[in-house]
Parts: sequence; C-alpha cells; structure tokens
Amino acid sequence: MPSQRLTSGHPRALRDRLPFRWRPEHGTETAIGLGVGTALVTGTALGTLGSTLMPVLLPGMAHRYGLSSTGTGIVATLQLVMTALVTLALMPRMARPGRARIARAGLLAAAAGFALAAVAPDFTILVAANVVAGAGLGAVNAAAMAAIAATDDSDRASSISMVGAIVVAAVLVTALPEAEALWGDGAQFAILAGCCTASLWFLRALPDPAEKLQEAATLVRVPLSFLLAVALLGAFDQGAWSYSATLGEEYNGMSPGAVGTVLAIASLASLAGVGLCHLSLRKGTRLTAVAVFLVAGGLAKLAIAVIPSPTAFAAAAVVWQICFMGLVVAVLSVAAAVDRTGRWVAGAGGALAIGTGLGPAPSGWVLDTWGAPAFGLAITLGTIAAAVPLLRTTRSALNAETAASSVSPNC
Repeated sequence: MPSQRLTSGHPRALRDRLPFRWRPEHGTETAIGLGVGTALVTGTALGTLGSTLMPVLLPGMAHRYGLSSTGTGIVATLQLVMTALVTLALMPRMARPGRARIARAGLLAAAAGFALAAVAPDFTILVAANVVAGAGLGAVNAAAMAAIAATDDSDRASSISMVGAIVVAAVLVTALPEAEALWGDGAQFAILAGCCTASLWFLRALPDPAEKLQEAATLVRVPLSFLLAVALLGAFDQGAWSYSATLGEEYNGMSPGAVGTVLAIASLASLAGVGLCHLSLRKGTRLTAVAVFLVAGGLAKLAIAVIPSPTAFAAAAVVWQICFMGLVVAVLSVAAAVDRTGRWVAGAGGALAIGTGLGPAPSGWVLDTWGAPAFGLAITLGTIAAAVPLLRTTRSALNAETAASSVSPNC
C-alpha cells in the first residue's frame, strides 16, 4: 500500500517523488524534509536579498539623498561586493560543520546593517550600513549555497531553494515600494531588518556535509574560467535588473506602479524557469537547457533596453527572468555535481555575488552616458561572453557524472 511505502525503507518508494520528506530534521540531516527545505529557502532568499531587491531600493535611495544613477550604483556595488567577498572568503569553511551557526550570525549582522540604513542621516552612514548588511548577507549566502550540495538530491534542493526565494522576492518587490509610500524614507530598510531578525529560527536545520565527504576530492576540477563566467553573467544581469525600473519609467513611459507590477509578475514567472530547468535535469538535457537560457535571456535583456514599448518591456522582462532563474538553478546543479562537500557551490554563489556586486555602478554609468540602446547592447554582449565557459564546464560535469554513475552499483 502507498501508506506503507511512504514509511518503509525502500529508496525508490513514492516518498522519493515528493518535493519534501516529512520527518524531523537536525543540522546533519540530508533528506530534504520540511525543516531542511525551509532552511534552504530562507537562506537562499535572504542571502540574495540585496541583488533581488536592488531595483526597488535604488529609486528610494536616489529620492532620499538626491543621488544620480551613478551614485546609487556605488551604494549597490559596495553592498553587493561585500556580500560576494564574504561568500568567497567563507568557501573553504563551508566544507566543515557549523553552517547554521554562521548563517545565523550573518543574519544578525545584516539586520543591524539594514536597521542603521533605515535611520542613516547622510550618505556616508548609508554606505557604511549597506557594507555591514552586505557582509552579513554574504555569510548567509555561503552557508545556504553550500548546504544544497549536502542534501541527498542536489538538483531537487536547488530547485526548491530557488522556487521559495522567488516567492519571497516577489512579495518584497511588491511590498517595499508600498511601505515607503505609506511610511516614508527608510521604511524599506526597516522591513528588511525585521525580516532578517524574524528568520533566525528557520536556519537551524541547514545541513552540514557528511564526515566522509569533508575531505573528498571533486569529480572534476572546476576551472577558473567557469567562476569568471558566472561572475560575468551576474554582473551583466544585475546591471540590467538594477536599472530595470529606471528603464521602464524613463525610457518606456510607464508609471512606478506599473513597473513594480511588471517586475513582480516577472519574478513570479521565473518559477517556470526553475521548472523547465528541473525537467531538463531529469530528461538529461541540461546542456541544451543552459544554451537556450543563455541565448533567450540575452535577447530579452536587449529588447528591454532598445524597444520603447511598455508591452515589449513587460514581455521581455518575463522571458528574461524565466531564463535567468533557470540558468541559476542549472549552474548550482553543475557545481553541486562536481563537489558534494559544497565548496564549489559556495564558490559559484560567491562568483555570482561578486558579479552582481560589480554590475550596478558601471551599468549606471553606461546608462547615464550613452543611453538605453548602448546599455542594452553592452548587457547582451557580456552575456554572450559568459556563455562559452559556462557551456564547456556544464559538458565536463555531465561527462563526470556519467563516468561516475557507470561504475556505481544500484544506479
């Protein structure tokens, strides 16, 4: 009977088809149960908080302090670069136990930084507060990314993490501008501080690596070109995302409310990208999916900047977010496949974070100096440049997985 199989020891039972396994979790549990799933979603959502919410945070900072696109880009870059540097610095540490403790300490630091940003009296204090918040989010990001590889199904874990993070981001993208309109400048940062504080309890179940894997060798060494490509992809994507609201309002003639609605819909639509990527992982077409996501996403970013039409803006934003989120899931899956200790997943997350940190400032300068068409062209060319090493490493990872499975019993 199905009820018996759900509680039996058969590894291929019906319970393996569920997105969660409903049983108690602790920090070293690797099954994707309710506790582990919640911890992964919470860590992923908050670890990427800065990059996902930057489009709605930048206009508020610009209005509050009278900043240009270049000025707000500097604030964004400092926060996101700090997130990336802390993520990369903690990458070796992520192969050892204690991820939940590190993530929770990071959340406390992020909460303090956002609380300071909410009451910052001048631009200097705002910058310092964002640096502190970025450092805290980096610790959360490193722990959450590495924990994906510690689960018994990293493909499913990356999909679950991204789906949950997308839902959280969509809610906040919609709520933060409304909060600022109701409660004034600084309200957005105050809400983020509250979110970080309220989420401390949920991170207790982040899984640690198994002892036998802590010093294990990777299936294939991830080349530096792969990490650089991930960083490049993050830079150009975040550059476009950070100024998507500006493009919608100033170059497409849309109201702030309309732009916010489009971005929220696009964020939710990116769930389809997670689903498509997960399907490609199951069907064995990961390499094709990565290629399609790269090409279609690059063209969508170009369309947002060069076609002055609200309809084109909305359609391109949806396609872009579907492709980008599917690509992120695929990249994390590749990194988890080549190193089960989680070091390379944390490295890929750190590379993505360093790219997102470096993206806003030069993107804002290009937009201010040369306008939307040149901005869109630069974004698209950067995406193309990142494609080759990403595809090459994806193919290498697939070959390594195939070779490993061919010699493993009971595959």
